[in-house]
Amino acid sequence: MDKQEKKYSIEEIAKLSGVSKATVSRVINNNPHGVSEKTKKRVQQVIDNLNYRPNVLARSIALNKSNMIGLIVPDVANFFYPTIIRSVTDYMSSKNYSVLLANSDYEPEKEASELLGMIDKRVDGIILCSGVSNSLFLRKFREYKIPIALLGRTFDSSLSDVSISGNNEIGGYKSAKFLLDGGNRKIVYIEGNPGISGSQQRLRGYKRALNESGITIDPALIINGEYSITFGKKTVDGLLDNGIEFDAIMTGSDLIAIGAVSELIKRGIQIPEEKEVIGFDNIELSSVFYPPLTTISKPHYDMAQHLSRQLINAIEGRKINLPHTVVEPFLVERETTRKREHK
Repeated sequence: MDKQEKKYSIEEIAKLSGVSKATVSRVINNNPHGVSEKTKKRVQQVIDNLNYRPNVLARSIALNKSNMIGLIVPDVANFFYPTIIRSVTDYMSSKNYSVLLANSDYEPEKEASELLGMIDKRVDGIILCSGVSNSLFLRKFREYKIPIALLGRTFDSSLSDVSISGNNEIGGYKSAKFLLDGGNRKIVYIEGNPGISGSQQRLRGYKRALNESGITIDPALIINGEYSITFGKKTVDGLLDNGIEFDAIMTGSDLIAIGAVSELIKRGIQIPEEKEVIGFDNIELSSVFYPPLTTISKPHYDMAQHLSRQLINAIEGRKINLPHTVVEPFLVERETTRKREHK
């Protein structure tokens, strides 16, 4: 067995370096107290020659700290989440924490399983995304005393150390109001998973805007499914094939909106002259898709940075600033809606 294959111990490194195990441990942990520069270089040379890697799990057990964060998202393949993941990993890397990633698939049972798996891997804290209701499990999970941060969910934010979300009801209201102000009266609302908090809040905003305009809510124009381009296409197909009249489409996701727009164009309908469409989230794809998508935007990168910062504060015993934060979204006008004359 050569040196690349053999796993060396601190004791063996100490013998080869002619120092104590305590000295080797100080060098490995970058704690120079009581170690001369000459000794440090000698020990480091041995470590480098042997390609030694410390046993992170054993060290985390000994120190009761792993410098590892768990991040659970519904679906890493969804275009919404790469910005969140990048923001969290950027911040955690700057604080010398690594990130362990998992998918929950919007399923409470799988989310619970992934949370327990994070405990087994001895993470120091967890960031949990999505808005599925899982209050009963989270209440039990809190008994493990692991700091937890919630992003984009409000059902159980009181069970977290820190949370941040966009005001989805305001976002839904702004989206519907913008379409109404453009003269649209039959507005289809296409949403993804109806069980998550954001979907329910956006629906409340949609209904409030229509009620204020004196328009009766038509259940046939409220359609739920999944957050995907394919679902957006299929929904538009169904609307057109069944002869359902509508003026505009409001969605709970840019992916749904992109699917809807592409299918409307495929069916010979001009956007935005004949039908207007609004997305939600302002993912990167929404600005490069043609025609560029009008959408509701939230500063997702900054929101995830704030959440990461406060989670580290919770882990390291510092004061948490703005533990439960709600951010107001704003409309980004592009080319899937007609130009409005702003007062």
